Amino acid sequence: MDSDRGFPKILIAAAGLLIAYVAVYILIVAANLIIPLVLAILVWYLLNTLDHLLSRIVIKGWQAPRWLRLFVALAAMILVLNFAAGIVAANVSSIRHVAPQYQKRMEEMLEHLPFGIQIEELPALSHLTEAIDIEALMQRLAREFTGLLGNIGLIAIYLIFLFLEQRHFSEKLKAAFAEDEKQRWLSRLLARIDRDVRRYIGIKTVLSFATALGSWIVMRAVGLDFAGFWALLIFVLNFIPNLGSIVATIFPSLLALIQFESYLPFFIVLCGVGALQFVIGNLLDPALMGKSLNISPLLIIFSLVFWGIIWGLPGLFLCVPITVIVIIILYNIEETRWIALLLSRDGQFKN
Repeated sequence: MDSDRGFPKILIAAAGLLIAYVAVYILIVAANLIIPLVLAILVWYLLNTLDHLLSRIVIKGWQAPRWLRLFVALAAMILVLNFAAGIVAANVSSIRHVAPQYQKRMEEMLEHLPFGIQIEELPALSHLTEAIDIEALMQRLAREFTGLLGNIGLIAIYLIFLFLEQRHFSEKLKAAFAEDEKQRWLSRLLARIDRDVRRYIGIKTVLSFATALGSWIVMRAVGLDFAGFWALLIFVLNFIPNLGSIVATIFPSLLALIQFESYLPFFIVLCGVGALQFVIGNLLDPALMGKSLNISPLLIIFSLVFWGIIWGLPGLFLCVPITVIVIIILYNIEETRWIALLLSRDGQFKN
């Protein structure tokens, strides 16, 4: 009798594992189509967030029509992407020329370590230098950048269909749910999800930009090489909670340690960028976000590993936004809220 009762549970568990396997398989096989779709959804949310902000601007009772607001938001995004692409292209070519100088400086630092520490020979360092194929690294970066440019057309197509679907979604909702109670419940649910996701993308973008701008000022003040590139990297990495801010602080600090003969620029960059990361990440971010995006650090690491394995480098940058959006959806549905609470850092949310 117990086995009869347990059989459906085993069957349900097996079906769940099969569905999970098929889903992961599709994510891997169709990555070239799914990754642009995920990017398009994020861009679509960001454009809607900018549209919402622009809608608050009223000049003598006149408010810009929605098509004009979306056009301004899209133009601004294209300009920013073009500016970022120019920074990456310029710095990647410059790094190749200064890499030997950095290598020489690093060897000199190891030969004159403080506190009386001495290293008689540096065979491991020389072997490491020979093992690093800078040319291959540059070619890989170029392929990643070219692949991103190649996906712009597909992302644009996805965006067009998303906006077309957005225009008639409310009518479809009314037609699909004739009962007023179910219709109101679903409308409130979708509105909460849309509000939370839009808030996350909007606030995270503004805070990441503020962190990158402040870090750029600090790095330019000490004369750090490639300050614009590091600021762009800081902006991107700040979308990864906890780990992103640590990595974004370490990289430019290490370059300051190698570039300058004095240790003062290193401490200025480390303390300046680190202070910005602490204030914005630990004070402003929780104050603006609340605890609705209180993600477990273990989940972040698992998400990085999982999406990095199936999607590679794009997965590392998309994993946290995807995870955040999934948690927001789980939290706003009553039946799955317990899952969101388990995935949080301390089991507390502010809705």
